[in-house]
Amino acid sequence: MRRRDALLDGGLVAVAAIDGVVGLYTTDARGLALTLVAAGGLLLRRRFPLLSLALSLPALVVTGGPIAAVIALYTVASAATPLALLVAATAVTAVGLGVSWHSFASVNDHVLAVVYASMTSGGAVALGRLRRKQGELSVSLAELQRARTEENRRIAREAVAEERAHLAREMHDVVSHQVSLITVQAGALTVRAADPGVAASAEAIRTLAATTLAELRQMLLVLRTDGPEPAPLGPQPTLQHLDELLGSSDLDVTARIDLPEGLPPATQRAVYRTIQEGLTNVRKHAPGARVELSATVEAGDLHVVLISTASSQPVAETRPGAGLGHLGLTERAHLLGGSFRAGADADGGYRIDLRLPLDPR
Repeated sequence: MRRRDALLDGGLVAVAAIDGVVGLYTTDARGLALTLVAAGGLLLRRRFPLLSLALSLPALVVTGGPIAAVIALYTVASAATPLALLVAATAVTAVGLGVSWHSFASVNDHVLAVVYASMTSGGAVALGRLRRKQGELSVSLAELQRARTEENRRIAREAVAEERAHLAREMHDVVSHQVSLITVQAGALTVRAADPGVAASAEAIRTLAATTLAELRQMLLVLRTDGPEPAPLGPQPTLQHLDELLGSSDLDVTARIDLPEGLPPATQRAVYRTIQEGLTNVRKHAPGARVELSATVEAGDLHVVLISTASSQPVAETRPGAGLGHLGLTERAHLLGGSFRAGADADGGYRIDLRLPLDPR
């Protein structure tokens, strides 16, 4: 028992015993003894509320002292007492309060006794039930606060995981794109170089670039797991950067870009990354191929199609990719409520198809 509760119980016992000690209700030794027993019974009210009430009833009936009985009834009402027992305890206490009126000279006295007994016992029960409800609400509030804290932690973990996956996609699209070009160019130089020293250097560059690319992909897999803190991202490309992307390409690209202005940033990045990944794959796997690119609006959806022909030049040996580029593009499309498909054509070419709603969910 806490110190505060012990002091409170001691004070209640003292108040209940005062009327017996100073003779407010008691007129003989028996009444005094019953009052002291009722007061002492309050020490049991927390663990045995019904027993505490039972010990207070004799003093209530004999002496008319209501203090111990009212306190005990309040405790019964505030405890986890079955409703039937609570009703019985209230009725018994009300009867005790009524019969404690020893003289009934008129009908008014009877009415006053009933009103007194009803209000006193009913008030004790109401306060007790109110105290119990307050305790239940406090427990519920604490549980809600804990649940809210856990929910906030879960949301934070999911946000971190989503941000890491986003970061992994961006790193693949940006860094892997450049390293893949280094690998392809070095491989081509290895095949075409007449000087053995140049060919050996190019092969070394290709090997190092391919190793770096493999290690980067391993790091991207790690970034797709949960972590404590999200990493910030730099400025992201938009549709305005498409001209720069296509202008820097050494491929034979026929492009038709007819997209409205003001598209959401996430949609613009998805279009840019799709075209960037498609051009990178053509350089890696189909050098010399022709590329037809279209980005238009059809039936309320944004539609990007990139079609490449079969390779017209020897393909330098490259290490197999991890497939994270297409995986990232698929995730982007699904997050925006669209779809992404990629696959080989019957004539040996390759086709990439991206569909996104103009107003993503």
